[in-house]
Amino acid sequence: MLRFMTLSCGLALLAGAASAETEAQKAERCAAQADIVTQAVDARAQGRDAPGTKEMLTAADSRVPARYAPGITPLVEWVFTLPQDQLTLDVGGAFEKQCLEFSQ
Repeated sequence: MLRFMTLSCGLALLAGAASAETEAQKAERCAAQADIVTQAVDARAQGRDAPGTKEMLTAADSRVPARYAPGITPLVEWVFTLPQDQLTLDVGGAFEKQCLEFSQ
């Protein structure tokens, strides 16, 4: 859980002035980042490596909106640091929850 909180805090700062975003914008950002996490977990579970996962998520036909593309690399790198047993959990859902609960 500490990894989730640490990454959520870091990404909130990385995303810009989180205090200036509305609750709706925050919810959209957290959902988009959680989707990136979920896709990265799925790719890792399927045997894809981190560089291949980043390439997949940055491809033109990716589901990731362009404005969230800068978060792909740190999120994928974080997913690939997780122990294998944590990949069976709802990592994306847990990430989104921590993201939504974070405040500056």
